[in-house]
Amino acid sequence: MIVINHKLFFAVSAFVSSLVLVPLLFSVRPIGIKKIGIYALGFFIVTFALFLYANFFNDHSVFSLGNYFLTLGVAIQTIGIRKFYNQSSLWLLIVPCTLASEVLGFYFFRIDPHYPSRLKCFTFFLAIFVFIQFYTVIRYGSKSFTNRLLSASLGIEFLVYLIRFSTLFIAHLVPSSPVAFSIIQISYIFVFSAVVPLTAICLMINGAHLLQEKYISEEKKKSQQKTETIGFISHDLRAPLATISGYTAMLLKDANDEQRKSLLSIQRSIDYQLGLVDELQVFSKVELQPLHLKPIPTDLPRLLNEISEYALALCSQQRNSYHYEPFPGLPVAVQMDGNRLQQVLLNLLSNAAKFTHDGAVTLSVTSETTSGYCRLYFAVSDTGPGIDLTQGVDIFGAFQQIQATSNSTGLGLFIAQRIVSEMGGTLSVESSPGHGCRFSFDLRVPVSSTGSYRPDASLSTPQPTDPFPAHAVETRSLSPTDIKDHVGNESLEELASYALHGRLTDIENWMERHAKEIAASQFATLLHELLDQFDFAGIHTLALVEQRRSGT
Repeated sequence: MIVINHKLFFAVSAFVSSLVLVPLLFSVRPIGIKKIGIYALGFFIVTFALFLYANFFNDHSVFSLGNYFLTLGVAIQTIGIRKFYNQSSLWLLIVPCTLASEVLGFYFFRIDPHYPSRLKCFTFFLAIFVFIQFYTVIRYGSKSFTNRLLSASLGIEFLVYLIRFSTLFIAHLVPSSPVAFSIIQISYIFVFSAVVPLTAICLMINGAHLLQEKYISEEKKKSQQKTETIGFISHDLRAPLATISGYTAMLLKDANDEQRKSLLSIQRSIDYQLGLVDELQVFSKVELQPLHLKPIPTDLPRLLNEISEYALALCSQQRNSYHYEPFPGLPVAVQMDGNRLQQVLLNLLSNAAKFTHDGAVTLSVTSETTSGYCRLYFAVSDTGPGIDLTQGVDIFGAFQQIQATSNSTGLGLFIAQRIVSEMGGTLSVESSPGHGCRFSFDLRVPVSSTGSYRPDASLSTPQPTDPFPAHAVETRSLSPTDIKDHVGNESLEELASYALHGRLTDIENWMERHAKEIAASQFATLLHELLDQFDFAGIHTLALVEQRRSGT
């Protein structure tokens, strides 16, 4: 009988595995204990089994202990690979197989010594473990070169185990001892000695790659947040600048030479500031959460009235008529973020009013109330030029150019889509060239109270020549003090304009300038309350109502 020097193969494998074990253990912390720690433990046990196979301790009595440690180590490796690919551990399969292998191995080694039977036992269970590893890598691994190499090595190892197990039932191919000559035995030792360290190396490379992808993903997320934050800020900064620019252009028409020089200087400053705003959209150093919802009890009819106040002013700029069509049974109070809903509707109404000339803009709201919840349906439609959706344009994409002639970034639609999505709805659009646009969405919100509500008809009757038309809105009870006599009608109109364009700093400066005039009045109390809630629509309405009250 030919004797093979199997100890040399295992000694080389043990040496290589020891070299691999060092970086593997150091990679546990950065990659994660749950990710690769269990596999590292199994690899350590398998490496120890290889030292026993190589008779490193010069004690033949411990040679066969390598079988027990090998099965245990490969079983733990199998659990580790399952965890590495974020799959279940298969405890109900792996643990019983491991216990059966250890018990049968001990039986055929100590109680009824029979090497071929012991070989069949270990080969069978090792084949099961390696097949689970192979299937896991193939099924859940990526298509990278490293992953393909890993699956190929495990596939070859499983094939060798399978052939080895099959040949053990052929008498003249069964080795009588661990050192007896057998082509299958040699192939098994050679493949096993190569695959064990190769598997660890591949998993380390995969782990490092996943760790790198994680860092890249986190950086992309931070970068996206920066971009979105800058988009939100720049979008709000553009509104007051655009208003100043519009009024400057109007004044330039009737200005004399001396006034024209000053107005052109203002216009240049505005253009410069708008350029800086554009740069803010690209360069950002702020890491803020771009969107946060604060659901609070909200007076829905009143909120929609105030939004219609804005819409009337917006529509008057392009000589559009505005129509508000609420459902008669709208709930009176709902639990939602009213400021965010206002932001969505005003973005949609602003776009509709901007792209529509001498046409009509309509806001319709319907509701369905069931079991303490209400599903609200909102729709903003216009009779503008429409959008050709067949061209595949992403109208909800950030900074999407909707109409090149408008010089618009399209960021308002992106903001509206993000808010609606966060509130649990989906913003959809229906449009075709020449037939206008219809943006719609629905939200499911808790209801505090219900009631029948009908808005004043004047909300659908705009006055195009008046940039601040007077409408019938829900008024607040003010003190009998005539605020107009103290601050003047122009100052109230100025406050309404600041609120209309969300100019927080200007509102605060206005309050400082008129602190003495409005002191101890209910007007001042209400103004402070609204400013604390950033309720610009409420401030705008308050200023308009006080103008009318003072004028009567």
